[in-house]
Amino acid sequence: MRHELEGFSLGYEICNTQEEFMALSLEKVLFVTSFFPVAAFKIIARVGQATWGQAKAAVLIGFILALIQFGAARRILKYNTYLEKAFLGFLLCGTIWVWLLPAGPAHLFVDHSVALLYFTLFVMTFLPQLFGYDPFTYAIARQWYPESVWGTDEFRLINLHITYVWSGIFLAAFLSSFLGHGKPLYSIIIPFALCIGIGVVFSKKYPDYYLKRKYRLDPEAAAAVPDSIRELIEGMPGAFDPAVAGDLQASIQFLISGDDGGQWVLSISGGKCGCREGQIPDPSLTIESPAEVWVKIARGEIDRPKALMEGLYKVQGDFSLLSRMPQLFGAGRKSGK
Repeated sequence: MRHELEGFSLGYEICNTQEEFMALSLEKVLFVTSFFPVAAFKIIARVGQATWGQAKAAVLIGFILALIQFGAARRILKYNTYLEKAFLGFLLCGTIWVWLLPAGPAHLFVDHSVALLYFTLFVMTFLPQLFGYDPFTYAIARQWYPESVWGTDEFRLINLHITYVWSGIFLAAFLSSFLGHGKPLYSIIIPFALCIGIGVVFSKKYPDYYLKRKYRLDPEAAAAVPDSIRELIEGMPGAFDPAVAGDLQASIQFLISGDDGGQWVLSISGGKCGCREGQIPDPSLTIESPAEVWVKIARGEIDRPKALMEGLYKVQGDFSLLSRMPQLFGAGRKSGK
């Protein structure tokens, strides 16, 4: 019976893993196909003789494809990305513009469609976070980083900064295309260079730069960190700063695996911090980590937020408490501000 239960449990875990993999694969497929409606519109509008009737049909076909993409993503993933919303809105406005306005004004959409698309992307990257919505880059960042980091302050701040950079890129692309009268150099080559040379590079490099700058550790403090995970955790009350804690009441559960691993609880209350071995039923924060990883984090050899984003350790509970730990226990850590 025990073996049957273990087999069932293993099968259940495999099924969950397969479902997660399929969901991630579908996200990537739908991200790629979100560009198809706009691409179809541009290709159909410009192929062959490029007649006015052809342009009207192109924008309508593009809108229908964008509507199908929007509905498929909503049905399969239960949400829509800003790109899908931007492309659907762009092609909806284009369909109304081209089909309902007189020929003169209607031609403006087709003639400046690339510039208008860049402007639409600028609006979608600039405005949502101003009204309390998630930044433009969230949907993509959630494919790169584990769910356990989505609620952290660092994750949101990094995405805000990256989103505003993309906002500036799309504004520059709009101005380049519009002032360049749609010529390929100004509407395709320069915007592409901006997206790849600045946008993609910045999106890849900035998270590491930000985290290293914010969480630099003083060399003397790093040298004082014990080699043993037991000494490290049980010594944390000695590095506790009651002035930073104030009236904080919290418990931090450590579940450490690997050599010298174990279970410890830090209890913070009344300006004091204590440590004991064991587990408690409802801690404020739970940290699951290999011993080697947590020691390297304490020494500053690995950035704590970066390690979390890369899945080197796991966290459950109060993310604001996790963010405060360098101040609560890291007297030797530099501010980085």
